[in-house]
Parts: sequence; C-alpha cells; structure tokens
Amino acid sequence: MQLTCYCFAKIATLALGFIFPIYVQTVNHGSVSLAGWIMFPGAICDAVMAALAGKILDKLGARLPILLGMLASLASLILLAVWGLRLSNLAIVLLDTLYYGGYGMSFSSLMTSGLTALAAEEHPQGNAIFNTLQQFSGALGTALAGTLLAISQHNHQLVQQQTTAMGARWTFIILVGLMIVSLIFAVLFVSRTKPQVVQNS
Repeated sequence: MQLTCYCFAKIATLALGFIFPIYVQTVNHGSVSLAGWIMFPGAICDAVMAALAGKILDKLGARLPILLGMLASLASLILLAVWGLRLSNLAIVLLDTLYYGGYGMSFSSLMTSGLTALAAEEHPQGNAIFNTLQQFSGALGTALAGTLLAISQHNHQLVQQQTTAMGARWTFIILVGLMIVSLIFAVLFVSRTKPQVVQNS
C-alpha cells in the first residue's frame, strides 16, 4: 500500500510538471522562459522539505512527514481544482511550491517506510521495484495529463485558452482523488513506530 502511495505521488508530480508550463503559455500567454522558471521555487522547496523530512523520520518515524506532506499536497491540489479555470502565474507558483513541499516530505519517506517492511535481504529487490515503478508512474502521469488536455482541446466551440484551462482542471480533480486514496492508505498502513533501518534513495 505504501508503494501504491509512492506511485500515486509520482503520477501527480509528473502530471503537474506537464500541465503548468502549458497553462502558463497557453492560458496566461506567458513566455517559454517564464513557464520554465515558474517551476523553480517548487523544486527548491522540494529539496529543502525532503532534507527536513529525513531528520523528522530519524527522530519520530516516517508517519509524521508522510501524513503532513500528503496533507499539504492535497490542499494544493484541491485549490488547483477549485481555481483551475483562472489561475494566475502567482497562484501557480504558490500552489506548486505548496505541492512540492508536501511531495518532498512524503516521497522519500514512503520509500524508506516501505522498505523497512521487508527483510534486510529483500531490500535490493524492494529498491528495484520502487525505482522501476517510479519511472512507470511518471510516464503514466504525463500521459494522463496529456490525454485529458487533448480531449478538452478537441472541443472546437471554445477557444484554446478555455479548453486548456478546462483540461487542466480535469487533471487536478483526478489528482485530488488519487491523493485522497493515498492519504487513506497512509493512515491505515504506515507504521506508527520509528523504523529500525533508514535507507533513503
């Protein structure tokens, strides 16, 4: 179940990474350069929160950073779904940063917590499964967002700006559902005890 949460997080992250630059260029008429730089604060927050999550995990276990991270990411996705048709560039920066902060806290902690459920001799196989499914989930997230955008843009009764925003909102709504499922799984299956073996990747 923790592996499922891990994969859902990667699906959401790659879907957002695909959607936001297109949204900035097509809906908000921003430049290609702006579309790239608008993701930068989120990347910084991801790195900082991942480091903080590691310290929390070492002291208190994986449950706290995983649940806090998922709640932050879920809050971001809900706001994206609500405002998806009219997101300013500033809103995208702020909500992307909030999402990536939560992602940074929960993602590596999920892998660590999941691996501690295995015997020590099974860690290499578990690590390989996590990494393989991470790649597959990332591709699935991009394909999901691209498909929803393509379906929405097929509506020729609306201008491309409107159909792009609509497709983005559909994506955000689906990602909210995935994150809710992940949060439920995390509440039920992430151990309340401190892991005896810490192996981040």
